[in-house]
Amino acid sequence: MHTLSNPLSSIKNAQKAQKRVLYFSSFRKISGRKKRFVCSACKIPRLSVSRLCWDLCRILYNEGYIHGFSQEADGSLRIVLKYHFSGIGVIKKMETISKPGFRIYSSKNRLSKKREGLGITILSTSKGNLIRDREAQETNFGGGEILCQVF
Repeated sequence: MHTLSNPLSSIKNAQKAQKRVLYFSSFRKISGRKKRFVCSACKIPRLSVSRLCWDLCRILYNEGYIHGFSQEADGSLRIVLKYHFSGIGVIKKMETISKPGFRIYSSKNRLSKKREGLGITILSTSKGNLIRDREAQETNFGGGEILCQVF
């Protein structure tokens, strides 16, 4: 499974269910099996956190798709989702472009504009960082994997 598939689908599902807060924490092994932790107050499953998940939250926060994100005392990641005044989620659509069986790579010159530039495309660099499509066009970006698009 792709590293960003779980966070993307969890954010989409939490926004459809109109949850305000989403938690991600690391798995701990108990007697050889992985145990999934659940927030007792809000019954939200806690999923694994990687550096890519932190970078994804940073990009979504800078673009205005989420209210904020922070690290809790137990090391988990807390994401506060953003909604319009009418209660509709700010994120309309999140789709994974590159999948484990079908990787899609692009250079700076071949990045396409979807929906007249309203959404963002998230790319991975050769250094392992995540950047937006606009950052890739402004900097000296050689090429990378197209991970997802957010509208």
